[in-house]
Amino acid sequence: MAVKCDVCGKKTQHGDQHIHRHSAWRYRAPRTKRTWKPNLRKVKVRVGNRVITLKMCMGCYSKYTVEGIDFLKRKGVKEVLRALGQ
Repeated sequence: MAVKCDVCGKKTQHGDQHIHRHSAWRYRAPRTKRTWKPNLRKVKVRVGNRVITLKMCMGCYSKYTVEGIDFLKRKGVKEVLRALGQ
């Protein structure tokens, strides 16, 4: 199962984690690899007479709660547009 927002496409990011300590000041602080995952939430959206389940990050979810289905149409979510017949 992909860890990806169905609305904005936000997905797992990779990078280095800093450990802010030094054994001696002439050495660099040690770094390790790590990942950042989006804060996803499963949301049931009613479109017409159908119910669609979407995975949304919390940024998209907060915008959806304010603007409603218009936000999803503007972002071009395929499932919503398909349910509306567009």
